Amino acid sequence: MSNHNQMLLTITAIIIFLAFLCVIIVVFIIKSRHKIYSKELEKKDLKIKYQTNILQKVILAQEAERKRIAGDLHDDISSKLIAISLNLQILKYENIEESKKDNIINNIIAINDKTIESSRQIAHHLYPPVLEKFGLKDALNELVLDFNSTDNIHIQLSFEIIFSKEVTNVHLQIFRIIQELINNSIKHGKATLITISFSKNSCAYSDNGVGFDNSQLEKTMGLGFSNIENRIKNINGTFKLTSAINDGFKFNFSFQE
Repeated sequence: MSNHNQMLLTITAIIIFLAFLCVIIVVFIIKSRHKIYSKELEKKDLKIKYQTNILQKVILAQEAERKRIAGDLHDDISSKLIAISLNLQILKYENIEESKKDNIINNIIAINDKTIESSRQIAHHLYPPVLEKFGLKDALNELVLDFNSTDNIHIQLSFEIIFSKEVTNVHLQIFRIIQELINNSIKHGKATLITISFSKNSCAYSDNGVGFDNSQLEKTMGLGFSNIENRIKNINGTFKLTSAINDGFKFNFSFQE
């Protein structure tokens, strides 16, 4: 075999080897891209499922809130208005003594005052007027004052931050977060002492309640905590919680005012 033929065979072998190597590289790239694409699809699918799950929980929380408000209106406001109506009918259609008439009128006034107070509380829960008029700090102080007026709970509230007087969505979300945390501490934690401290772009919250196993968070706190989590995401914040059985509950969250 001539040197020329040997060279041709060598070149042919090299070309075949390079072609085979190219095929392997192309197949590897295709498989890698397919794997990456599959991973991306899996991530997107998990993200969609997570967002759907959060949305469902938020919807359920909203429906629960609507149900609570409807119950308050029906059981509290409606019953008081019916009582006022009955007393007015007695005044209108019955001949009664002047002393009894005075008692009925006083009773109507008392029931009316209670109705106004109940309406104020429902309106406060929907959107606290103090928040709009005076800002977040005063709204939180009033919220804490309402709870501290009972003998069942004591809340310590402190500020190392000056909130802007202009009410923003962030302020409303912070107010709702604190409101829900207090409700959870009382309802689920059976707490008697709550400490809330605001510093620059963060809030530290703790209670002396019964606590819970962190792995049972969703079961323990339910829709209320899903709502808190969603509100914190809405204000581009983060949160960290720690708890243990019989060791209270601690919750820190950040926010951007």
